[in-house]
Amino acid sequence: MGRRAEEDENYDQKRRGPMRSWGNLSLILPLSAAFPLVLAWIFPGIATFGLLAVWLAAVFVLLSRHEKMRRTREVGEVRQSMQSFFLGVLSHQRHDWMNDLQLIYGYAKMGKSERIEEIVTRVSESMHTESRIAKLGLPELVFYLMTFKGENREIALHIEADSELRYDGSLAVREEEGLIRAVRAGMSAYRYSGLAANVSAPALRIVFGEEGGEATLFIEPENDPAAASVLHQAVEEALESCELRAEAADGGTLIRWRLPVRT
Repeated sequence: MGRRAEEDENYDQKRRGPMRSWGNLSLILPLSAAFPLVLAWIFPGIATFGLLAVWLAAVFVLLSRHEKMRRTREVGEVRQSMQSFFLGVLSHQRHDWMNDLQLIYGYAKMGKSERIEEIVTRVSESMHTESRIAKLGLPELVFYLMTFKGENREIALHIEADSELRYDGSLAVREEEGLIRAVRAGMSAYRYSGLAANVSAPALRIVFGEEGGEATLFIEPENDPAAASVLHQAVEEALESCELRAEAADGGTLIRWRLPVRT
């Protein structure tokens, strides 16, 4: 968890650094108008009032220009960050596809058609699963899970979802943010607790479901029951600020929320 906190702090410092300098400039420029204002108060006259008017106009122009530059810079930084992020994810995806193609090519040369069929079936099932997940109606959570799955090589992520599941409109904005925060907290707790290192093939399993008019999200560390309590505690703490609640179940953590009535 210490490593995760350190990474988050470094990211926040990098993100706040440029914004802090822009904020200081936005504060200094208006305060600078106090100088001609004091002069106009002590020495009232056309000249000092003219200086005050020119000074205020200059401050307004400079503030407008710097605000525009700040926004342009922030947009550019976000765009560059997103581009780098997606290029990294695509690179990992390309690596996976190349591995599968190499296996297919190798088995084809050896005439092992049954192994080729296994690979094709696995890839096809994975694509169908991702398609079902994309239609759940929780775009931010799905985005996080897909990017985690694409970029992470330390822990495998296995996601299951029925094709009929639709969660659109089931959560308020605050609740959806809480759900995303809880899933991220649980996954990070397992990832950085050191417990994953004790398993030969560490993996997390997430199952989306529906039961009795409620949506369910079940998350568990596969083949690692000792880590279930760590994950559950992290999820519970992340949900404290919203109305969603988690319960320990079957070696993992289950989150429930009410689905709207479909007409």
